[in-house]
Amino acid sequence: MEFKLDLFQTDKDLEKENNFEKTCKISVSKMLPRITLQLPPEYGGLYDENKNTLTYTPEDMYMAAITGCFFTTFSVVSQNSNLQYENIDISASGLMDVLDDVKMMTEISLNITLTLPKGMEKNERKAMKVLEIAEKRCPIANSVKTKIKNTYRINFSNR
Repeated sequence: MEFKLDLFQTDKDLEKENNFEKTCKISVSKMLPRITLQLPPEYGGLYDENKNTLTYTPEDMYMAAITGCFFTTFSVVSQNSNLQYENIDISASGLMDVLDDVKMMTEISLNITLTLPKGMEKNERKAMKVLEIAEKRCPIANSVKTKIKNTYRINFSNR
């Protein structure tokens, strides 16, 4: 399986004199919208009056790849395990640090909340096993050297 994308700059970006203010676009197919990337504000990238980034950064995309991979892997494992669930919510935080004189994303923490249907308390153990299998099988997480810490919480719906 092969994946492709194109990264390019527009004429508008090329006209900017300050390289910190330049952005680029990523395109993965003509069917999907392009994604704009910039430097994080902490490294000189653009930000608004509240110090919020104006577009996605490579660090955002990296964390999104790890988080999204967990979700899609969980989707496959839960379907194959006949685990019915109502919702999965994942929040992620990443830590950029210097390790052996190299700046890198040293750790990503995923806080995963899985909501099972009301009356399915007997499936809590099965749900935890599915979450753990998804963690072990996520191909993107298995491809990186960043430490990934998953924390799981299982809730039951009130509906």
